[in-house]
Amino acid sequence: VPVAHLTARGVYTNKAPGGVAYRCSFRVTEAMFFQERMVQEAANDLGMDQAAFRRMNFVGDDDFPHRTPLGFL
Repeated sequence: VPVAHLTARGVYTNKAPGGVAYRCSFRVTEAMFFQERMVQEAANDLGMDQAAFRRMNFVGDDDFPHRTPLGFL
């Protein structure tokens, strides 16, 4: 990623994102649906099995601490 701008506020809690209710206020259900569809589409576009594509993108235990493309740990 040559250039990126990001404004964020991180919070650590012992709760699931947006709570566990289906109709949460943070729209987690819709966001996760979108993310899952993008993974499926990427696998299909590459002609890969979706499960194999997901396994290829897992962050393994020996990869920690993991640094994201934006440099976050």
